[in-house]
Amino acid sequence: MQNKNYSEIYLLGILTFLLMFSVTLIYPVLEEFVMERFSIESVAETSLFVSVNLAAYVIFSLIWGSFSDRIGKRKIFIIAGFLGNAILMFSLTLAPSMPILLALRFIEGSFTVMAFAMLMTSVLDIVKRTHYGRGMGILGMGMALGNALGAPFGGKIGMIDPLYPLYLGSILLMSGALITSIFLKDRELKSKPASLKDALLLLREEKRIFIPYAFSFVERFTVGFFVGVFPLMLAMKYGMDSASIGMYMAAFLIPFALLQYPLGAISDKIGRVPPLVIGSLLYGLAVAGVGVAEPPVLVIVMIFGGIVGALMYPPSAALAGDLANPAKRGTAMGGFNMFGSLGFAVGPFIGGMIADKYSFQASFAVAGLTVIFIAIIFLPLLIQMNRKK
Repeated sequence: MQNKNYSEIYLLGILTFLLMFSVTLIYPVLEEFVMERFSIESVAETSLFVSVNLAAYVIFSLIWGSFSDRIGKRKIFIIAGFLGNAILMFSLTLAPSMPILLALRFIEGSFTVMAFAMLMTSVLDIVKRTHYGRGMGILGMGMALGNALGAPFGGKIGMIDPLYPLYLGSILLMSGALITSIFLKDRELKSKPASLKDALLLLREEKRIFIPYAFSFVERFTVGFFVGVFPLMLAMKYGMDSASIGMYMAAFLIPFALLQYPLGAISDKIGRVPPLVIGSLLYGLAVAGVGVAEPPVLVIVMIFGGIVGALMYPPSAALAGDLANPAKRGTAMGGFNMFGSLGFAVGPFIGGMIADKYSFQASFAVAGLTVIFIAIIFLPLLIQMNRKK
C-alpha cells in the first residue's frame, strides 16, 4: 500500500469503527429493550429485532453497490448512510409497538448497509490489488473494534437506561456523517459500467465470486448467533447482567479486531486459500464449543473463536475484490455484503428457533457445523484456484 493512501484507508477504518460501535451498542440490552418493553416471551421473536434489520442488508446491499458503480461516486452514499441511520436509530426509542419497531428497524438497516458497503468498496478503489488483504484488514479492524467496544459500553450505559445506547448511537452516527463530509476525498471513478444491468452481470460473468460470497454468508450467519442468541443465553442460562454480557462478547471481538490487519497482510503474501480454509475449520469448532463450554472456560473459547475468525474474514473479503472487474467493485462488494447480510439476517432467528425447541447447545452446534460444511464443500475449488495462482 502506498504511503499517501494510508491516511485515507485509516479514515475509512475510523468511520467503520464509528458505524459498528453505534449499531452494536444495543445488543447487550435486547432483553430489556425488546423482551421486557414489549412483553415478548420467546427467543425467536426477540431475535426478529436483529433479523429484520439484516433483511434490509440483503435487499439493499447489491442495489447500493450497483448505483454507486453507475454514478461513479462513493462519498455521497456514505454520508446518506450515516445520516439516515442516525435518524432511524433515534426513532426506535419512540416506537409504540413491536410491529412499528420492526418496521423502523428494517428501514434503519437499509441505511446501515449503504454506509458499510460503500466504506468497504472505497478500500478497493484506493489500494492496489496486491494489497487488498491489508486494506480489508484495516477496515475489518475498525469493524471488529467497533463491535468489540460497542457491546460492553452499551451494556454499561444500558444498565442505567436501555434507551441510552440508542441515544448515544444516534449522536455518533451524526458525527460520522460530519467527518465524512469534511475529511473524506470525493473520488471520481474512471471506469464505470454502461448500466445497472451491466454491473449486475458480474455475478454471471465470474461464477467463482460465489466462493467468497458463501464464506461471507456462513461467517455472518454465525455472528447472527452471537448477537441474537448469545446474549440471551448468558442472561437466561447463567443469569448475567448486561455489563457481563458485553464483556463476554468483547472476549471474542477484541482479538478478532486486533488480528485483522496482520492476518490480512499474511493473505497478501501466501494467498487467500490457506488462511481461509484453516481459519474456517477452526472457527467452526470454536463456534460449536460456545454452546458446550460454561463460564469461566467460555471466555477461553470466545477468545480462540475471535483469533481464528480473524484468520477467516480478511482473505474472504479480499478474494471477492480479486475476482471483481474494477468497473464493478461496488457490485462485487455489494454481493459480498448481500450474502453476508443474508446469513446475518437468518442466523439470529434460526438460532433462536433451535434454542427454543432444543437447547442453546444445539443452536451453536448447528452454527459451527455449518461453517465446517461450507469449508469442506468448497475445498476442491479453492485448491484448484490456489494451484492456478
